[in-house]
Amino acid sequence: MSSYKYILFDCMETVVDVIKKPDERLYSYWVYAGCGYEYLWDGFDSFAEQYAKIKDELKKRYKELQEYNLFERFEYMAGQLTDDSNVMENVTKALSVNYWRNYKSNCIVYDNVRSVLSELSGKYRLGIVSNFMVEGGIEELLEINGIDRYFDFVVTSIKAGWRKPHYKIYDAALELAKVPKEEILFVGDDYICDYEGPLKYGFDAVLLDKACNYRNIEKRIISLDKLTDYLY
Repeated sequence: MSSYKYILFDCMETVVDVIKKPDERLYSYWVYAGCGYEYLWDGFDSFAEQYAKIKDELKKRYKELQEYNLFERFEYMAGQLTDDSNVMENVTKALSVNYWRNYKSNCIVYDNVRSVLSELSGKYRLGIVSNFMVEGGIEELLEINGIDRYFDFVVTSIKAGWRKPHYKIYDAALELAKVPKEEILFVGDDYICDYEGPLKYGFDAVLLDKACNYRNIEKRIISLDKLTDYLY
């Protein structure tokens, strides 16, 4: 068995998969369709246009890689529609609830992932380090899929305030792991956030390369259940 004490996993598309990977229009649709306030916009195209514009505006307010709560977008949108604070609050809540319901219904944890997590949790300490804009969202996804028990902690960008590959989110994970960097392995599907970033920080890393886009990388696996072959 390897000398690693901790394995840190990315979450989305690594541990929890998305059934239909959303583009920006689908993200917008998840917010809009079924929210109960569709009549406030001149159809979905109007909503999607406003959503994209506000996303760009909010991005300019923050430093590079600085995180903010996704629901802030919805509050901003509602604020452009009405001056009534009660209506704005109700619309923001409806958009937030609608989006999160639709997002969760599009997530799945496959059996091979469950099996490898169960096996690895008996040999290593496990943690999650994820870029995610919904506060408590990753924790809920792990819990409703019955895999939260495998992880000692969850670090998200919304809690840390910074997105991978910013060093501060890795700092937060290292502080919770309480082991030297050299005893931590990072596993995820994003080359920059889950492979290059962790390596530069001082962790070891294995890239989850499902689409086989990085054949030149030695430390790569094509499915999560192949991680055990790398470890022992």
